[in-house]
Amino acid sequence: MRIHKILVIALLLVTSLNASAQSIWTIGPMLHVNFGGGQKKSVSFAIETAYWNVNKWPYSVDFGIEFDRKKTRFYSEFQTGIGVAGISAGPVFQVGKGSGAKLGLQVTSWVNYYLGFDYRMIFLRNEKRMGVGTYVKVPIATHGLESSSSGHSHWDSDWD
Repeated sequence: MRIHKILVIALLLVTSLNASAQSIWTIGPMLHVNFGGGQKKSVSFAIETAYWNVNKWPYSVDFGIEFDRKKTRFYSEFQTGIGVAGISAGPVFQVGKGSGAKLGLQVTSWVNYYLGFDYRMIFLRNEKRMGVGTYVKVPIATHGLESSSSGHSHWDSDWD
């Protein structure tokens, strides 16, 4: 019963956010368990930021840096979704001791609002890795918020 209340609140927040803003930035930490590609399982930590345009058709671009044992990945993905679920794909650049530099493709599917879960595949030269992860994102509306008819805020209209 408690999870139902949380889902209803999250749905209301998504609806109100879509109704009041046209663009949103999100930022937050990510934690992944990576496997496949003939390598040992590893746990990686990332920080990711994304820009969402939610006017009419929602689309986004994200940027992240991820630390995985002796490797660092830089990535960017183009995303689309319905607010609580979506898909994304884009380039990934990995550098590391012993493995050199590799350029590849990262494809991700996710479900979220503030707390999210994802499944991703990373295709690098002669290597295919998969990962499951969780993350927390903090949304920040950047423009398109409702304002007065004169086009600017009157938070101080009773100041004098």
